[in-house]
Amino acid sequence: SPLLAALGIGRGDVVALAGAGGKTTLAYRLAADARAAGLRVLVTTTTHMGELPEATTGRVFIEAEGDARPALREALACDGLATLLGRRVRPDKLEGVDPERVDALAGCADLILVEADGARGRSLKTPAGHEPVVPRSSTLLLVLAALDVLGQPLGEDHVHRLDLVAAAAGRAVGGRVDEDVVVAALGEASGYPSRAPARARSAAFLNKAEDETALAAAARIARRLVPPYDFVATGSAREGWARALS
Repeated sequence: SPLLAALGIGRGDVVALAGAGGKTTLAYRLAADARAAGLRVLVTTTTHMGELPEATTGRVFIEAEGDARPALREALACDGLATLLGRRVRPDKLEGVDPERVDALAGCADLILVEADGARGRSLKTPAGHEPVVPRSSTLLLVLAALDVLGQPLGEDHVHRLDLVAAAAGRAVGGRVDEDVVVAALGEASGYPSRAPARARSAAFLNKAEDETALAAAARIARRLVPPYDFVATGSAREGWARALS
């Protein structure tokens, strides 16, 4: 699919999605496209995930409820899509699996998509020291930010790990989020770029590029993020498209 192609994702990849602003939507859009291309796709998380309809997730397996491996392999073979989670912590919230578990499963699917970071539904973040939780088997660390944050107040409503983002950008809380803030949040050398496993590629995905103003901003931001990232793409997880920028 154009989305998979723009992000360089294919058979054999283990993709860790980090950052903020659309990880779950992007994971399942990628899963649907890969499944349509004939790949067996496993979606999981090393953090938390809300409950979604089975039409989106495929069959859901919860490790705390018993050994999921035989049924998981059967679901992947028959349906081409399954979701693996760790345990239920609330009726609407499920905990993920250990990153080592993802490593052990790397051969059971053609593509594994891992939500490896939490952002509480915000559009931008910089990681704390323990984030993201990236499996060693990951072949791509894909870091998201949502362009709808541009022009918004630098505050808790739009930004996760607010103090870290403000410090990285050298800005006071309460100012406006501009392109410099997005570049600082994603590009700080000790942040996301340093969290990719040794042999993995790293990329930024600038999500919600749903009008010409956002597309122009994405192009400017992308030029400032390579390096440290191997490439940058923009697009819309909701609309199901992406475009490589650099």
